[in-house]
Amino acid sequence: MFKKFNGATMLTIAALLSACGGGGGGTDGSSGNSGGAATASFSIGGTVSGLAAGKQVVLQNNAGDSLTVSANAAFTFAGKLNQNASYAVTVATQPVAQTCTVSNGTGSNIVANISNVAVNCVTDIAGVVTTLAGNGVGGTLDGIGVAAGFDNPVGIATDGSNVYVSDMFSGTIRKVVISTGAVSTLAGTPGSFGGSGTNDGIGAAARFSYPRGLYTDGTNLYVTSDTTVRKIVVATGAVTTLAGKAGTPGNTDGNGSAALFNNPWGITGDGVNLYVTDLGSHTIRKIVIATGEVTTLVGRAGLSGSNDGYGVAALFNKPWGITTDKSSLYVTDSANQTIRKIALATTEVTTLAGKPGMVGNSNGTGAAASFKSPIGIATDGTNLFVSDSDNHTLRKIVIATGAVSTLAGTAGSLGSADGSGAAARFYYPFGVATDGSSLYVADRGYHLIRKIR
Repeated sequence: MFKKFNGATMLTIAALLSACGGGGGGTDGSSGNSGGAATASFSIGGTVSGLAAGKQVVLQNNAGDSLTVSANAAFTFAGKLNQNASYAVTVATQPVAQTCTVSNGTGSNIVANISNVAVNCVTDIAGVVTTLAGNGVGGTLDGIGVAAGFDNPVGIATDGSNVYVSDMFSGTIRKVVISTGAVSTLAGTPGSFGGSGTNDGIGAAARFSYPRGLYTDGTNLYVTSDTTVRKIVVATGAVTTLAGKAGTPGNTDGNGSAALFNNPWGITGDGVNLYVTDLGSHTIRKIVIATGEVTTLVGRAGLSGSNDGYGVAALFNKPWGITTDKSSLYVTDSANQTIRKIALATTEVTTLAGKPGMVGNSNGTGAAASFKSPIGIATDGTNLFVSDSDNHTLRKIVIATGAVSTLAGTAGSLGSADGSGAAARFYYPFGVATDGSSLYVADRGYHLIRKIR
């Protein structure tokens, strides 16, 4: 049987419940919590990489919350942000002699902790030029430093410990130990090139016909030679043909030897695919490393021009060098005197620096800068480094802004002098490679391998 309460008793119970916070929902929808529901808050963080030992970088979030990072590791800002807030991570103070850039650094309407902000630091290259190897008079001699000889070195790549050089007129691939300058021949035989330079094989048994562009993934080298793309296993010197048919120029897509190239030159890769400048076809080709499948990524075979656009709507005029930061390709469009950018996700082609048909040596931003036969190109992820061959200089381009400056050499003044900045001299510099802290240049005219720090 239910016990019946009178009105006075009910009023007393209601008062007690109100005093202890019990009872029904509050008037603000907070389920009885008169202070309102707690607001969710989230942390902002990520990872720093490339920071040199003993250096530190100061980061900021939303121009207020500062954090000093002194090692390559994960970081998290002390302050938290409320749900649906925005964040913007920037570099407040750069480390000495390094430049750090932020990716994935902004967002809005957050509903979870953010941990994917990436801060990448690279060592600033000041433009101090030295000669790593080569005697300056040509020839094909193994040896140490100036005792070694090259014969028109044009392509260059590095794995951080060694520099690899395509020695075009000797028909060989050379190896230079960075720490000692010791030069050896990895594959090919000097003087055995031209029409017979197409044989696969190991070391000296392999043949190359005017080897040109060079790229390494740390395990293998990939070389453009004749109308083919070759693969060299660094550990053994074993050479095979990945794509193309020797002595048969063309622009056909296909697998392996069914694909045709017309003077392939520059080459780079992202670990899965290779990208090749097919200079004679005015196109950029893509090769799947695992299968040798070749397709045309951008450009229209046989049609030169300077149009920006997507895929086949974009036009090039003798694209020469190529490099990648894994999200975009960067190409020296040599006859247009421009530097082009290709977004890999969309195949959109834009002009980053230079003005089509404008020959010169002016520094500036975007179209205000000018070049004279830009050939080699490399990137550290923040900057591009370009061999401005007919100006005999090395140029630097800030990717984010398109700002162009002269890193080393003096336009119109050729030579082989080592030195800093404008005091250094080059003679038709071609290939460029970087290990993140130094540049390596195939200085073709005087048959030298140069190092820039």
